[in-house]
Amino acid sequence: MKALREICAAPGCGREARTAGYCPKHYQQMRRHGRLTPEREYQARGAICTVEGCDKPQVAKGLCFRHYQQVRRYGRLTPERERSYGRTECCVPGCNEPHSSRGYCKRHYMSEYYLPRQRALRALPEAAGA
Repeated sequence: MKALREICAAPGCGREARTAGYCPKHYQQMRRHGRLTPEREYQARGAICTVEGCDKPQVAKGLCFRHYQQVRRYGRLTPERERSYGRTECCVPGCNEPHSSRGYCKRHYMSEYYLPRQRALRALPEAAGA
């Protein structure tokens, strides 16, 4: 008959205990910090940013990339520094991609604004030499 396997003593953890009544992850927390550290554990993948009104996916510490960078740089969330743009979508009819620059999404900005200007600038020296 197989022996019953012990479950990790950490609250909410259902993994098999290996050392001192804890799974390897929680045992390392006890060893390193002298206590369980749930505040340092990764959030579930696919979760949404914990900041109110933000629906972007989490990147680190329960925050999306933008909010994580605010906390990392300034030590707090900085809603006063966030920009609010008048445009949210590309101005090309039928394109629902997010606005990037000069009213266009990245693809349309490159094809309709940036690249034609670059071609025109390259043509100037040729015209001057003729």
